[in-house]
Amino acid sequence: MAYQVTARKWRPRQFDEVVGQEHITATLKSAVHSGRIAQCYLFCGPRGVGKTTTARILAKVLNCANPRDGNPCEACDSCKSIATSTSMNVLEIDGASNNSVDDVRELREVVRYAATEGVYKIYIIDEVHMLSTAAFNALLKTLEEPPEHVVFIFATTEVQSVPDTILSRCQRFNFRRISTGQIAAHLGMIAQAEGIAVEEGALHLLASRADGALRDAESLFDQVVSFGSEVSQQAVVQVLGLVDRGLYFELLDAMREAAPARVLDIVARAVDEGVDIEEFVYGLVELLRHLLFAKIQGGTDELDMAEDARRRCGELAAAMEVEDLLRMMQSLLDLEADIKRSVQPRFRVEIALVHLALMGRSVDVGELLRRLQSLEGAAPRPAASPPPRGRSEQAAPPAPSNPTEQPAPPVPSSFKEQTAPPLPNDYSEQVAPPPPTQQQVAAPAESGNAAASLSIDQVRTTWNELVNAVRAVKPSLAHFLNGATLVGLEGHVLKLSFGAADRFAMNQVLNNRESVEEIAEAKYGRRLRLEPVVKKGEQSAPQAANQPESDPTLRSVLDTFDGELV
Repeated sequence: MAYQVTARKWRPRQFDEVVGQEHITATLKSAVHSGRIAQCYLFCGPRGVGKTTTARILAKVLNCANPRDGNPCEACDSCKSIATSTSMNVLEIDGASNNSVDDVRELREVVRYAATEGVYKIYIIDEVHMLSTAAFNALLKTLEEPPEHVVFIFATTEVQSVPDTILSRCQRFNFRRISTGQIAAHLGMIAQAEGIAVEEGALHLLASRADGALRDAESLFDQVVSFGSEVSQQAVVQVLGLVDRGLYFELLDAMREAAPARVLDIVARAVDEGVDIEEFVYGLVELLRHLLFAKIQGGTDELDMAEDARRRCGELAAAMEVEDLLRMMQSLLDLEADIKRSVQPRFRVEIALVHLALMGRSVDVGELLRRLQSLEGAAPRPAASPPPRGRSEQAAPPAPSNPTEQPAPPVPSSFKEQTAPPLPNDYSEQVAPPPPTQQQVAAPAESGNAAASLSIDQVRTTWNELVNAVRAVKPSLAHFLNGATLVGLEGHVLKLSFGAADRFAMNQVLNNRESVEEIAEAKYGRRLRLEPVVKKGEQSAPQAANQPESDPTLRSVLDTFDGELV
C-alpha cells in the first residue's frame, strides 16, 4: 500500500477516537441514539481540531446499518463506501470553489432526490463562510425546510463571516483547541503503534509548536520522523528551527543573577544557531507564562510539559517573585510589537534583555520591614557609663521642661570647687551689662542721621546716579525710570509721577520696584518704597471713571500681563 501521512492514516473513524472534543462527540452520540437529528449542523473552530472528521463520522453513523453506542460499525457497506469517499449519499462540497448562486441553485435541485441506500442524504459544505451573500440568501429557504431525508453539515474557521440568518437555522458546535498534553499523548500513541522511538520532551515540543491543532502536530511529527529514525528533542529543535528550552533556563538564570554579559552570550549563541529573533522572544514569553502559573498555583502539576522541564520550572519559579515575572512578560510583549518595526531586531532584543537583567528585583514591603526590625533588634546598645567615684550620691540633673531647650554643657572639674567673689550689697540683685562698643554706638547714630537728613532735594540731586546704578543691572528698567518725575518724599515712601501715555512704563516700574528699592537702600542707607502715580490734571476723576481702565477686572489683567490699552 502507498505511503500515507499520519494525519490521514490516523484520522479518527469513531466519535470515541476524536481527541479533545468530548463535549461535542457526547452530544452527537446522544442525539443519534435518541433520534433527535437536526436538519443542519454548524461546526466552527480553529484549523486542525477535527471539524471535517467529526462531520464524516456523523454522516457514517446516520446511515450505518448497525450503529453501536452512537458510533458507526465500520463493517456495513454504507460505512465502507463513506470511508473510501465513494458513497452517493454523502456529498462533500468545497465552499471556496462552489460559492456562487448557480452552485446553490443546482444544490437545491439535487436535494429533492432520495438517498440510494440508507436513510439520509448528507451534504458537507467545508469552509462555508466563503459562500457569497447571494448564495447564502438562495440557500435560506432550503435550509429552513429541507426534505426529511436531507441533513446539512457546515464547517468553517470564520464563523463571524456567516450571516445570522444562517446561524439561526443551524445547531452550532464550537470546537476548541486541543491541549498540549493531549496532543503529546496522542503522538506518543502513534509512535508506539508505528514502532518509532521518541523522547517525552520531543513530543511536548511538537505539541507546543502545533498551538492546539492536532493535524499540525501530526505533520510536524512526520517531518521529524523523516529526519531520523528517533524523534529526540535535539532532532525537533534542529529540524523545526526551535530554541532549546535549556537555553531559556540559562537566560532566566543569568537575568535573575543580574549578569548582562551572560545574557549577551546566550543571545549570540541562539542567533549563531540560526534561530529567528521573533521565535526566540515567543519561546521566552511562553516559559515566563509557565513560571507565572507555577508561582501562582503553588506547583507545576498543571503544566503541560515534560517531567524534566516541569522540575526545572518549579526550581526557577521558587527563586523568582510574581512581580518580576509580570514585569518581564510585559516588557517582552511590548518588545514583540517593536521587533516587527525595528531595523535591527537583534539589538532591540539585546537592549531589552540587558535592561531586565540590570533591573533590581522586587522586595515585599512586609519582608523589608521585618528585616529592618531584625537589624534593629540585633544592633548592640551602648552600655551605660558607671558613675564617677565620690559622686554616687549626686542626682541626675532634671530634664528641661521645654523639649527644645538643650542642657547646659558640663562645667570642667577645675572650676567646680571655685566660688565666685562676693558682690557689693548694692549690686547683689543685679548685674550690669557690658558697655557698648564704639561701632555699636556709631551705627545707630549714623543710620538715624541719614534717615533724618534725607530729603526730596537730595534724592533729586542724586537721582541720575540711582538711575545709572539701575541701568547696570536692568537697562530697560532704567529707561522707564528716566520718564518719571519725582513728586515728593513722605517718610519712607518716594512718589514718582508718570504721564497718562506712560502707563506701560509705570507698570514696569511697579513690577520691578523691589530691584530699585534694593539699589536705593544701598545708596541712601535706608529702605525707600516707590509709589508710581499718574500726573494730576491730565485726566480728571469723572473721565477716569468712564475709562475702561477703571474696571478692576481689566486693571488686574493689565497688571498681570504688563499690558496697556491701545
